[in-house]
Order: sequence, then C-alpha cells, then structure tokens
Amino acid sequence: MKKTFNDFVEESREQLEIINSDKLNNMINEKEDIVIIDVNDKEDVEKRGMIDGAVNISLGTLFYKADENVPEDFKDQRIQNRNQKVVVTCSLGLCAAIGGKLLKDMGFEDVALLEGGVSKWEEDGYTLKK
Repeated sequence: MKKTFNDFVEESREQLEIINSDKLNNMINEKEDIVIIDVNDKEDVEKRGMIDGAVNISLGTLFYKADENVPEDFKDQRIQNRNQKVVVTCSLGLCAAIGGKLLKDMGFEDVALLEGGVSKWEEDGYTLKK
C-alpha cells in the first residue's frame, strides 16, 4: 500500500517524545545538554528565523550529516553524539517528525518533537532569532 506524507508524519510521531513550547523553553533555561535542530530549508529559516541556539540542518541533508559512516567532511559534528537529547522542529512540526524518526532510526537515543513547530512556539509567546 502506498503511503502519503501524512502517513509518514503520523508513523514518525508515534515513535517520538512530543514536547510543548513551555517544556522546551524550560530545557533551554535550565541549560540542559540538548541540540535543537530546525529541519526546514535554509532559505525558509533565513526568512522566518529560528529558536535561539538551534542549528539549521535541512531534512534533505540530515540523512548524511547525522551519519557516523560517511566521510568526515559530510558529517555535521554538532549532531554526532547519539546520547545527547535532540529536539527537532520546523515550521509546523510535520517535517520535523520525519526528521526525528530518521534520527531514532540512526541510533539517536533521546529524540523529541516540538509540537506545532516554531509557528506554535511563536503563538505561545516565544521569539525567533534571525
């Protein structure tokens, strides 16, 4: 049976811890050892901004940038620690869910999805940094 984008999103969400904006804000304020990944494309992130301290690694490049078994110059060293908590986000949280499942499949132990993405983050009164 063929799968739709929404099928991939729903299957991915089932495998992730889902956190809200307040929880992520508390994690940031408590200086927890986390990496926040915005999986939107660079052009989109530059227009809208992203959560302060987040790194932008587009979903299309996450496959190899998070991989342990590619040449060093393909990797993104900020996301090589499989034991560090990772929070994935995007505009609405849809592509982030897929990215989060990808990271889980690649051996990342603790992956969370920001519910509603950065749109909900802003709606909840938090700011984005450009």
